[in-house]
Amino acid sequence: MSENGQYLTKRHGAWHYYRRVPSSYTHLDKRDSIKLSTKIKVANDRAGTKAGRVAARMNATHEAYWRSLAENKATEARQSYADAVRLARSLGLNYLTPSAWAQQPIGDVLARIETAAVDRRMDNRALRNAALGGVEKPEIRLSSLYSDYEATQRTKLSKMSPDQRRKWTSAKKRAVEILIEQKGDKALHELSRDDALSYVDWWEDRVVTEGINVGTANKSISHVGGMIRAVSKRLQLRLDNVFAGTRIEGSRDGNRKPFDPDFIRNVILADGQLADLNDEARDVVYVIMETGARPSEIINLSKHRIMLDGIIPHIRIKAEGRLLKTEHSERDVPLVGMALDAMRRHPDGFPRYFDKGSNLSATLMKHFKKHKLLPSEKHTVYSFRHSFKDRLKAVEAPEELIDEMMGHTIDKPKYGDGYGLKLKLKYLQAIALTPPLLAAA
Repeated sequence: MSENGQYLTKRHGAWHYYRRVPSSYTHLDKRDSIKLSTKIKVANDRAGTKAGRVAARMNATHEAYWRSLAENKATEARQSYADAVRLARSLGLNYLTPSAWAQQPIGDVLARIETAAVDRRMDNRALRNAALGGVEKPEIRLSSLYSDYEATQRTKLSKMSPDQRRKWTSAKKRAVEILIEQKGDKALHELSRDDALSYVDWWEDRVVTEGINVGTANKSISHVGGMIRAVSKRLQLRLDNVFAGTRIEGSRDGNRKPFDPDFIRNVILADGQLADLNDEARDVVYVIMETGARPSEIINLSKHRIMLDGIIPHIRIKAEGRLLKTEHSERDVPLVGMALDAMRRHPDGFPRYFDKGSNLSATLMKHFKKHKLLPSEKHTVYSFRHSFKDRLKAVEAPEELIDEMMGHTIDKPKYGDGYGLKLKLKYLQAIALTPPLLAAA
């Protein structure tokens, strides 16, 4: 910086902004330095206070300009490389730089050269570069990792709802931001195993000292590792998998405790316990209890997937404008007891919480904690699903039927259409919950 630490210098009685072009940008900005007048006379601003504010704005503008130059250059480099990789594939070749393919067996080298020579391909610069590796691998930095990764996930993203995409994006961006905060904006090829282990150590320290959930830490670790692998694969960067095997041990993810059926009937369903909830949230709870469906599957039901007029009323859980957890999540679930009554009150679905799962979760957890409806820290609203599964086991429902009703991934090959509504209805009627007042009557 200049004489008062604000890129300011005195010249001809006025304050001037002065800064040399940073060495990291000299290949993009050929100016040796920038000299601009702030138009503020030294006599009127002896300490350079006003001029410092002007210089700060000038400096911010120039730094933004340099970043844009670098980003544009990096984007062009990535696009050129991606084009070369695609062209090489169209020729039946893996894209390799000259130093890489020159080390291949002589037969492979000759075959590559012959491929490049067919139909005068050598006269076409793009084809020549694709076949012979004439485009250097782009330098991808952590700051652009998410955008490069996003380009590899277009199909998956196209199936997500806006809220799903928001949560998916924010989690992955934050994981990268934390790594940048720790290690700086490194190029991907510069990341070492030590960098990865340091990132894991940071998360493990938070688990131990701050009580962060192990699952939260492992998700962040897997987000970064997964993004690097996907980008490396798509652009054939052949990066080392430095995050391999870095998952933190000791996780108890998914170890939520189920609600005891008697606790549901005698406490949660006791008169007035759910009265403070709004109508939609309360009825969603009833449907979760009786169907075992995920909260997100219920609140995103559309009118034409709520089948109330047939012989067996049911809901159809399908991927419609959003991504389901697994392909086996698509299923039909009969409606019994309180779930049937709740869906009759909401034949068009739950508009208040449509694609707003976080809002529903916050509302329910606040209510359940306030009214002491969670027997332990291991209980959440999701515990109704675990209870649903245990209740089905108690009436000796077939394991495959349970998995189908829960929407779990089934390892065995699926034959036919699975269990029909009639058989599902039989077991759901056997475990239907009845509020205490109705039972007493």
